[in-house]
Amino acid sequence: MHTRFSRPHMNSLLLASCGMLLLSNSHTKATTTQEEVNRFPIVKCSMTPSAYERILMTTLRDIHSTREQFRNAANKLIELLVPKVVECLATTTINIQTPVAPCLGEILSDTLQLVSVMRSGDVPLKVFSEHFTNAPINKILIQRNEETAEPIFKYMKLSPTLAQATKVIIVEPMIATGGTLALLINLLKKLGVAEENIIIASICAAPEGLEVLSREFPKISVVVTVIDVCLNEKKYISPGIGDFGDRYFGT
Repeated sequence: MHTRFSRPHMNSLLLASCGMLLLSNSHTKATTTQEEVNRFPIVKCSMTPSAYERILMTTLRDIHSTREQFRNAANKLIELLVPKVVECLATTTINIQTPVAPCLGEILSDTLQLVSVMRSGDVPLKVFSEHFTNAPINKILIQRNEETAEPIFKYMKLSPTLAQATKVIIVEPMIATGGTLALLINLLKKLGVAEENIIIASICAAPEGLEVLSREFPKISVVVTVIDVCLNEKKYISPGIGDFGDRYFGT
C-alpha cells in the first residue's frame, strides 16, 4: 500500500485505503511527493506543495469549512497554480528601459487560449483570465453520469482560432477518473489542437485519472497542486474535497 502523507505526528496512526482513511491523534497532512510527480511524466512544472498550499488544502478538504472559507481557499490555491503554469510556457528576453537604466526583461512568447470545463472550471477560469487577459475563452459542458461515472458531452462554444494557439490551457479543479478530460482532449485534437500544446491546470488529482491521461495522451502537460490517494468505490477522489462545484457555488 502506498500512502501519500508527509511529516506525520510521532503519536499518530495512519491507515489509508480506498474507502477508508483513519487518522488518530494527529493533524497529518495529505500532500504530494516528488516521487509521485516522477511517476507521471505528464505532470510538469509542479513541486511538493508549500506549507501555505497545505494549509489552504486543509481548509478545502474540511467538511466543516463554511462556503466562504471554501471559496477563499480555492481562489488562493488557483492563484498559486498560475505561476506553475507560467513555468510551462515559452518566454522571450527583451530590452527595456527602467526609470534608472536599461535592462533585460522577459515576456511570454506563447499565444494562449483558455478552455473552461463548465461549471467547476469557471472558478479557475476567472483567475486565469485575469492573468492572461488577451487569451480567448472557450467553454465546454461535459456532465458526469452519476451512476456510471461516464462523461456525457452537452455543449461547446469555441474560438475560431483555437487550433492556432501555441498553448491551450484547460482549467479543471479536479481530475478524478480522467474521463471528462479524455473526451475533451480528443475533441480538441479533432479540431486541430496539437496534443503537446495542451496544459491541464488542476488543484487535486487521483492517480487513476493521471494514469489514464498518461496512457492516452503522453504529450500533454498537467499542473496540479496535490495528487491524492485513490478513487473510492463511487469514483470520487479520496481523501479529496467532495464535489467542488457544489461546495463552491452552493447549488
